[in-house]
Amino acid sequence: MDRDQPVILGALLHDIGKFGERTQQPLPHWAEPLRNEARYSHEPYSAVFVEEHLGRWPLDMATVRRLVLKHHVPSLPDELLVSLADRLSAYERAEAEGDEEGARGRAETTLRTVFSRLFAVSADAAQYHELAHLSLDPRTLFPRPDAVGSAVAYRALWETFICEIARVPQGDWRTLLAVLRRFTWAIPSDTRRDIIPDISLYHHLKTTAAIAACLVREGLSESDLQTLHDALTNCWKKAPLTAREEELLKRPVCALVKGDISGTQDFLYLLTSSGAARGLRGRSFYLQLLTETIAEWILRRFRLPPANILFVGGGHFYLLLPYREAIERLRECRERIARVLWKVHRGDLALLLDSAAVAAIDFLEEEAGGKAFADKWDEVSRRISEQKQRKWRDLGDTAMLNELFAPRQRGLTAEDTCQVCHNEGALEIEDGVRKCQHCRGFEELGRLLRDPTHLVLFAVPEADPPELGDWRDVLRAFGTEAWLVHEGEDVPRKPPGATAATVYTFDTTDFLAEDILRRFRWGDLPVSYDFRWLADATPRKRNEHGQEVIAEFADLAQASEGVKWLGVLRMDVDSLGDIFKSGLGRQATISRMSTLSESLRLFFEGWVPRLCQQYNGFRQGGKDALYLIYAGGDDLFIVGAWSVLPELARCIRDDFRKFVGGDHVTLSGGIAIEHPKFPLYQLAANARHALDDEAKEFRRPNGRSKDALSFLQTAVGWEDFVHLADWKDKLLRMLRPGETAPALPRAFLMRLMEIHALYAENRARWRRAERRREITREQLEELVHYDKWQWRLVYHLSRFAERYTAHQETINCLQQAIVREPNGFITRLRLLARWVELLTREG
Repeated sequence: MDRDQPVILGALLHDIGKFGERTQQPLPHWAEPLRNEARYSHEPYSAVFVEEHLGRWPLDMATVRRLVLKHHVPSLPDELLVSLADRLSAYERAEAEGDEEGARGRAETTLRTVFSRLFAVSADAAQYHELAHLSLDPRTLFPRPDAVGSAVAYRALWETFICEIARVPQGDWRTLLAVLRRFTWAIPSDTRRDIIPDISLYHHLKTTAAIAACLVREGLSESDLQTLHDALTNCWKKAPLTAREEELLKRPVCALVKGDISGTQDFLYLLTSSGAARGLRGRSFYLQLLTETIAEWILRRFRLPPANILFVGGGHFYLLLPYREAIERLRECRERIARVLWKVHRGDLALLLDSAAVAAIDFLEEEAGGKAFADKWDEVSRRISEQKQRKWRDLGDTAMLNELFAPRQRGLTAEDTCQVCHNEGALEIEDGVRKCQHCRGFEELGRLLRDPTHLVLFAVPEADPPELGDWRDVLRAFGTEAWLVHEGEDVPRKPPGATAATVYTFDTTDFLAEDILRRFRWGDLPVSYDFRWLADATPRKRNEHGQEVIAEFADLAQASEGVKWLGVLRMDVDSLGDIFKSGLGRQATISRMSTLSESLRLFFEGWVPRLCQQYNGFRQGGKDALYLIYAGGDDLFIVGAWSVLPELARCIRDDFRKFVGGDHVTLSGGIAIEHPKFPLYQLAANARHALDDEAKEFRRPNGRSKDALSFLQTAVGWEDFVHLADWKDKLLRMLRPGETAPALPRAFLMRLMEIHALYAENRARWRRAERRREITREQLEELVHYDKWQWRLVYHLSRFAERYTAHQETINCLQQAIVREPNGFITRLRLLARWVELLTREG
């Protein structure tokens, strides 16, 4: 990469001058002549930044300065490369003429959240991010309609940014990228009045660098570069193209590569209850580390910077690789990955890897004659789905014959297998439970994940894993050794042969503090610094020795209100494929796709854990109620006290709605509850059924679907859930004795459930009649609604109201709510009564 570095760094920093320019501070005197070499006013600011703040980097910084200065008026081949990458990253504005105001950069314009661009949301409903560095402060994280920037705000942000840039180790791409992410994530890359400011400067810089890293390796001649540059200009002007221009526009220059971990559901949930809780968090974190490690390993093999990871999270990643090299070498990567994962996990986990060719025209919006990048995102996802039918093909024919189709001697008795995962291995007894090396390793990792402050990843020589290897051996096979560090602990020793280290600081973007830079040093070993979200809400308790340990599922059940049962909550974004494929419509550029996926990751990995932690009271002397097993990408999986899950689900949905700025992107959830000894895999499957088959299939009378929660086998639209929860609280108050009013007996709940059963039976009968065409749809609704369940309801509730006069008004209101509208509250009456019944049941 050394030869290419000036071009890639020039692409990464080509627009950094927009940040400095919007502070409205003048150029230094020496830089004034640079205006004569540039087209717009931000380019000299970029050159000044390179000169003053990165001038001592061990690179050809004179070339980098020239590239950022000339990216709008390129003439030399490397200048054309940066200019091309800039245009392909954000083509919608690449050729727009900058007016005087736009060239100056309007400081009051703030970043419109990319969610406000989905499905053509009107400008009136648009939401904007505060101009601030990235953090989980709600004022920063959640957009709002009235956020406005200013030169003063830009100056404050710029001053902090410059201080942090001074701490970046010289020549260190990863740390530089992390600083850019922290400070430019909410800066719009363009502020002209005719441009919707929905692309952040960070994502534009990052994707421009990724495209440049590919272009520079494609061997395009100076003539090709100039022709391709002219072709993009002609596309913008809708001018006719020459045959050569068309040919170059359609020539693949990049490969969009997707990796997807297969088998995660069984890997996480096919566990017995024997110590499963202790290892689950470790398993979940390992999957995350494995995905990231393989993505980084591929980049190292292709000698590409971290900017070429477009997205990693949720068990999959997207990379942008040079096309020709990807065609030649990706198979070799697949085979290595398959061999390592098969040797250690014996088929439990696999990584599917495939690619889609990306030509210059695929980066362009459809209005410019392009195909929009979303099609490529969809194409590579379809290829991965097809690969699931031939998962282990990359092992090769001989290995498949020997490993997959040859009979193997397996443990014949229970004593030969692990009591947690039922696999064979190096078995040892721990706490009275027989465990294999994998389960012991994941439990250790789960323990280490209690309040770590840093994650250190060493780059080490690749080593084939041993036959009975554990998670550390898998990571080493891909050249990474991982260590978690806690407050007050010594830093880990440098592993033999380590060539570099990356230090991640958890849950804060203040990752370049003096103590961190001073503490995490290993002689002359190159060290990079970055930040990440831990996505942790692990329940604690004290064991019989007073030691703090991970609480078991039975402990979570004991934290429930009412019956002591366990619950699983699963949630994910509705119709995510459609959001990526068609949500951005014709404006689906690589910058927007990158922004969209990273935004979802920020909510799930950064914000959801904070919501979960509010329900864990161990540190305040209470009990922890939730175990966040996984949150990332676009979904989450939480185990916990059943009674807190409905309220947690509502909080997550409410905040998600605030995060995306409306109801055009929705979230559904499914909750399953059972006795704590119920197998976790079955509970997980029940929650998946509640989510996929009930909440996702929920349809309103007006045809609108999804955006719902399924709880106690009943799907409810979120708009009705608040009303339902309100009635739950009222019933609870009536069933609990007050100072002056006697409590309603639990028989009241039984009457409500009987009435609903009568309603459901009647509805099923008339539906059958409708299917036989004996009645019309209108008759069906009338016959269902006005049936004897109504008279039974009136009779029973009136009797209770007469007997318990203190609650008469509330009971009458409940009766009115139930009968008021067809297909209304009566359809949710069983859910309401059952919910309250479980909350008031003992044991």
